[in-house]
Amino acid sequence: MVFRLAFILLSGLVFCSTLEAAEMKKVVFIRYRIAPTYFATVIKEVKEGMRKRGYVEGENITYVDVLTSTADKASVPEVLAAVAEYKDSADMFITCGWVSMYARDKLKGSATPQLFVPVLRSVALKMLPSVTEAPKTNLSGIYLMYPPEKILRLARLLLPEMDNYAYVFDSRIPADMIFKAAYEGLSLADRHGVDILYIDLAQGVDTVLRVFREQHVEAYGGIVGVFQHREGLAESGLPVITSLTLDIGRAEIGDYVRTSNIVAGLFNSFGYCGRQAAEMTADICDGKQTIEETIPRPSRQTAFVNLAAAGRLQVSVPFAALEAVDIVVR
Repeated sequence: MVFRLAFILLSGLVFCSTLEAAEMKKVVFIRYRIAPTYFATVIKEVKEGMRKRGYVEGENITYVDVLTSTADKASVPEVLAAVAEYKDSADMFITCGWVSMYARDKLKGSATPQLFVPVLRSVALKMLPSVTEAPKTNLSGIYLMYPPEKILRLARLLLPEMDNYAYVFDSRIPADMIFKAAYEGLSLADRHGVDILYIDLAQGVDTVLRVFREQHVEAYGGIVGVFQHREGLAESGLPVITSLTLDIGRAEIGDYVRTSNIVAGLFNSFGYCGRQAAEMTADICDGKQTIEETIPRPSRQTAFVNLAAAGRLQVSVPFAALEAVDIVVR
């Protein structure tokens, strides 16, 4: 009798242990080194959102955080190695930024869900035919709203006499190249009468500064490369009207841009992206919907004008520009 009772108890423990192991979810983050915080807010908000939905780290969910060593294509082998290592054990991959495309190449033939959190809308459309319909595949996510048309519209409002705007990119950075294609695809009307010059940072900052002078550039912007070389490019003394892929919130934008030469731009809250990703992930883990049914979601776009920088750079900001933005930095 004692032996039988011991056997039943042991069997129960084995069963419970197996059940707990089966219920333990694994989420793998893959992110790259874009300053200032490398998508840390995305991870923080995903974990917090999942906790609110009943997924407590160490109890019924575990996280793996893969941070690449660089911000450019040199890190692609690290991305591929991480996918290979966790593809068969992960319940969800959350891939941040352009690395999503390389993870996608390895995950699209698998059953493992992947969320891009976040990527540029133009990058999302490289991986999916639509961002407004159910994907019908194991990929969804949060996409950033940085319409090049709106950047140029802001530029025209702030500099009504401007002729030449430079899109400054780094040809070694995939996100820069995809966004370049978005600029090149603008209709004449969406360029708002602005001539766009394309200048490659791979030639060096000094070359970019020389082209600024020779081509009479009056303002410039970009995505990743411009941010990485912001201090060197600032020597031009030109106003920057740009997209910011920064891990900052609305309350922080003033402190971040006030002393810079960024006169205006667009940014998206990465924290908002993380919270949306947590809801999507929890719904999938709960069985409320499959990844194939999970429609991608847009981030929350915020436009700003920096009056402090405008004053230093002698840019007269018209009232129409102030009306067109969400935040005015003084």
